[in-house]
Amino acid sequence: MVGSQKPRTLYLVDGTAQVFRAFFAIRGLSNADGLPTNAVYGFAAMLLKLIREEEPDYLAVAFDLPGKTFRHHRFPDYKANRPEPPEDLNRQFPYARDVCRVLNIPILEEELFEADDLIATAARVGSEAGLQVVIVASDKDMMQLVDEQVTFLNPGKNKRLDPGGVEETFGVPPERVRDVQGLMGDTVDNIPGVPGVGEKTALHMVRTYGSLSQVLDRAERFVTAWDARDRVVEAIDRGLKGETVEPETAALCCSALDHLLELEPEGDMRDRLVAARAAAEAVAKLPGQTLTTDTKKAAREAKKTLKALDPKSARRQWYATWENRELALLCMELATLDTDAPMAVGLEEMVKAEPDRKQAAALFRGLGFKTLTEKFSDPEPEPAASETPVVSEPEPVPQPADEGQSQAAYKTVLTVERLQEAVAACAGAGAFAVDTETDGVDPMRARLVGISLSCRSGSGWYIPTGHDYLGAPEQLSLETLAEHLGPLLADPSVGKYGQNLKYDLHLLRRHGLPVHGWRLDTMVGAFILDPGRLTYKMDALSEEFLAYTPISFAEVAGEGRHRKTLNQVQVETVSRYAAEDADITFRLAAVLTERLERAGLTGLYHDLDGPLLVILAEMEARGIRIDRDQLDDMSIEISTALDLLRKAIHEAAGEPFNIDSPKQLRVILYEKLGLATKRKTAKGGLASTDAQALLDLKDTDPIAALLLEYRELTKLKGTYVDALPRLIHPETGRVHTSYHPTGAATGRLSSSDPNLQNIPARTPTGLRIRQAFVPQEGSIFLASDYSQVELRVLAHLCDDPELIAAFNAGEDIHSHTASKVFSVLPGMVTPEMRRRAKAVNFGILYGMSESRLAREQGMSRTEAKEFIKTYFQRFGRVREYIDQVRETALTEGAVRTLFGRVRYFPVLREKAGRGIKEQALRAAVNTTIQGTAADLMKMAMIRVHAALSRADLASRMLLQVHDELLLEVPQDEIAPVSLLVRTEMEGVHSLKVRLAVDQKTGSNWKEVT
Repeated sequence: MVGSQKPRTLYLVDGTAQVFRAFFAIRGLSNADGLPTNAVYGFAAMLLKLIREEEPDYLAVAFDLPGKTFRHHRFPDYKANRPEPPEDLNRQFPYARDVCRVLNIPILEEELFEADDLIATAARVGSEAGLQVVIVASDKDMMQLVDEQVTFLNPGKNKRLDPGGVEETFGVPPERVRDVQGLMGDTVDNIPGVPGVGEKTALHMVRTYGSLSQVLDRAERFVTAWDARDRVVEAIDRGLKGETVEPETAALCCSALDHLLELEPEGDMRDRLVAARAAAEAVAKLPGQTLTTDTKKAAREAKKTLKALDPKSARRQWYATWENRELALLCMELATLDTDAPMAVGLEEMVKAEPDRKQAAALFRGLGFKTLTEKFSDPEPEPAASETPVVSEPEPVPQPADEGQSQAAYKTVLTVERLQEAVAACAGAGAFAVDTETDGVDPMRARLVGISLSCRSGSGWYIPTGHDYLGAPEQLSLETLAEHLGPLLADPSVGKYGQNLKYDLHLLRRHGLPVHGWRLDTMVGAFILDPGRLTYKMDALSEEFLAYTPISFAEVAGEGRHRKTLNQVQVETVSRYAAEDADITFRLAAVLTERLERAGLTGLYHDLDGPLLVILAEMEARGIRIDRDQLDDMSIEISTALDLLRKAIHEAAGEPFNIDSPKQLRVILYEKLGLATKRKTAKGGLASTDAQALLDLKDTDPIAALLLEYRELTKLKGTYVDALPRLIHPETGRVHTSYHPTGAATGRLSSSDPNLQNIPARTPTGLRIRQAFVPQEGSIFLASDYSQVELRVLAHLCDDPELIAAFNAGEDIHSHTASKVFSVLPGMVTPEMRRRAKAVNFGILYGMSESRLAREQGMSRTEAKEFIKTYFQRFGRVREYIDQVRETALTEGAVRTLFGRVRYFPVLREKAGRGIKEQALRAAVNTTIQGTAADLMKMAMIRVHAALSRADLASRMLLQVHDELLLEVPQDEIAPVSLLVRTEMEGVHSLKVRLAVDQKTGSNWKEVT
């Protein structure tokens, strides 16, 4: 019997919480120097056990950074009640991070965000990528993330929770955890909650009435009904004293009680409400006059029933809930984890890697962990001869540090004389490394703290300029640096090396120190050598290429709550760290330059990726304007639309239910409505409620389309409509995205903070979001989009005469394909034929299977198989090319783009399942096509930028989105710039097919989409 393939897993560890837990669980451990090691030992043991027993495919550890988070800005007293952690605990956090480093586990951390938020974001990213996510934590806040693809693992209690387990443990399903916390608060985080509402009451409210908004709705109706009840009781009292009874008061009470009864489930409370309603109705029927003996008796009975309606404690709780409704909503907001936090570590960097055994043994030896030292001192097993690859990717040869890093000569520059000495040395060397130290990670907002330089291996200078702690030494001003260092930085004849130089470009430019003459970004150089590397951080590159572990940031700035920004750290402490960074960058530049030359990849950096970095920095600095008012209006409209969708979904379901609950939705779809689906959840084998399952049901029941629309609107509202206004820079009034040149193994650019490449271009809501992106006054947008560039690249690479002729004749390629596959004249191609041909044209780029084609095009699997077979018969060169690339990938373990960019596929040389290898082979084919298209776009960006500069035009590139360039163009430049951009993009490289560019102009991004 063939077993199903084990789902790929992503494990996300709350590092801060696990170190805390280990500290209090284990006592009395320290090394020979007296350093307490109990927390770091427990943490290391937990990680190693997790890796051994769970065998994660992806793994990351999240840590909190010191300082305030975005929650403090919303609620200044957030976590104000927490005592300072013990000093013996704080001292161990740097070593906990070192454990992650030697085990090659990436660390997630971001200013203004907590570890919980980073885990929430990574969990979302992992889920969207189809991974099964396991959150390793102990905090109940994390339970809100659990769903069909995300489970919760508490290693201390060895307890694993799925959605059912969360409901059993906490009392409500995962999607209601934050609603409960909004009501009861969280004493650990100093979130107050509603006064008088504890956990038991909050759970009862949410279990009985639903979400916090539904609880608040019930509270409002409750208060209205009780106030009306009180007025009736008062009216009865007046009547018993001989005054006239007003029946209208009781009638209003009846209406209020009816309104409340709409929300009340069956039970004792409902029975009492019904009785009270009957009593109020009896009073309403009394004549509007003084009471008689008989009516007094009826009035007394009604009063008794009305006063017995609810205990006073419950009344206080509901009144408190309504009176503190804004506080409850704030508390829920504080308890809600951000699933769209900025992520410096991509999913590809979380792939589980082998530990650095040498570094691990050294670390554990220093900590006094004898067993772990022995474990990692054992030699690794040699690979069997049969597993030796025919062709392997470049293996780094560690370079010994000159005379030992400990002997490095680093100097602190506090005088003009010392600065002049450093400048003269760097100028005389002809090239040097430069690095910046700052007080933040956002290059558009961070303040410069210092600059480090190195022009010789083993030496370096640190020039502090922004340390402002009490007792800080006098430092050189920015004006002094501009006078003495500025000319050297601006001199293009003196080469500069950097690590992630785009960041340094931003910082130095913003502080009046523009830099020219960049020769190599070591991060990008390492990426070109191997785009499949897990990380391109300097520490990792140093260990790989120099066999040296640099001083960590944590060693300098501290850990946990005691972590400082560098401007608050002593100059002498930062000096060695910063100068070492420049020194290592200088050394890496030498090694990587030689490696690039040996691999024949120097031209790829100097002609393409290197020049592009400066252009990307300019685009990021310029940013793009957003109409905040449009997004605010849109947020209100979407909220209204979501309310209407909820009602429509409830009507289609025949009853109200929690739309966001997979469990409740599953009951509605597959039990009540009796719909059928073949899709099952990876865990538990339950009927799936994911997007594909809903798409499969779209033609079966209208509720599926409503649910898909609801999910799309919910996602877009949270990801863009509500998030974009918060990202507007206070000084520029623009949004500044960050481009990542190492973001995709194919060489494509990615972006983040915000990700402007993922805003939908084909949905009404996505287009509305794009409409909010507007040019500056007096300018318009020009969008220039390569037409079907990947198909044109395929035609060139496979040299298929049919495709080449069709493209060069300007034919509709999809209609042309349809006419060939269906054997009809071009004029007889139907829209359905064209649609199917288009699906295959693009599908072959990504290795589309017959089953997927059948599913997406509504064919039978037999029809899809025959369609693909006919396609390859008509376009035989395409089949030959795909087979050729697959063979190259299998025999050489790598493929290249048209311009020489290489991508390695080590899994093809390992023992791996057929499915995994097939996936790698599809990626290999796609890399040659998409990677070539990406290289063409980079060339086009460089040419357009240069042409605009030569023509001295004011137009500027703002965005690069896949195959499109978006420019901001003054009105009087639109004609020449349109021609210039088209000329440069279409003439970027001579292919066998003509590159075609489609252009649009408009007053917002929607108009040019």
